[in-house]
Amino acid sequence: MTAPPAPSAPPPVPAVPPVPPYGPYRGDCPWCGSRRLRTRPAPGDRRGAAPGRRALDRCRDCRHAFRNPPLPPGPGHPLVRAGVRLRHGLAARELHRHCPEPESWLDVGTGDADLPHTARARFPYTSFDGLDPTHRVLRARAVERVEEAFVGRLTDPHIAARLRSRYDVVSLVQQLERVPDPRAELRAALHVLRPGGHLLVDVADPRRLLLAPPGAAHPAGLRAELAALGCTVLTGARSHRVIARKDDSAP
Repeated sequence: MTAPPAPSAPPPVPAVPPVPPYGPYRGDCPWCGSRRLRTRPAPGDRRGAAPGRRALDRCRDCRHAFRNPPLPPGPGHPLVRAGVRLRHGLAARELHRHCPEPESWLDVGTGDADLPHTARARFPYTSFDGLDPTHRVLRARAVERVEEAFVGRLTDPHIAARLRSRYDVVSLVQQLERVPDPRAELRAALHVLRPGGHLLVDVADPRRLLLAPPGAAHPAGLRAELAALGCTVLTGARSHRVIARKDDSAP
């Protein structure tokens, strides 16, 4: 009598998720365009940045620090997303102190609209829109996380013309570090903001976001750049979130 065949073992489950792809390496500073970069290991990597791994580059001219190469937009690991939700909640609480009842809000680089979804608890009567270079924002609209969804970049001329002076709040959360021209992104955000509206900028360290226009003797910080663009900065120098009000006289 032939014995029945033994059941086949299930395929092994990988213990570690696949390493995400990285964006292209850049050889110049995204703030000032200088190619004098100094590379140091990313936090948590004492042995240095191996090929294909991210490192922290610092510009020798304007001192801006940025991840190089960056991670492309993506949903991220669940633990990372939990930290992002916490950060979004703190950002919404900080903005609520200065602007408790905005009528309209545009979240730039929104992805799956995690920030509007979290902020709605504090802003139940605000109309949230989302802008993202990927089609994830369309999925966010389908599940009603945002009311209007725009695919593209804030610096696209057709988007800038359509959204000019439309919003009471514009948020740039972890956005300036991901775009090739942060100064143009900042100007475009103010372009779609109404006079008297509020800009929310959340970066890793605002004190290290320094701008050095060609010919400038000293680099200007993010707060100084906002003041030069006609804004009143409402948060202190130690805050990781910069909130600024666009003055009525600003273009």
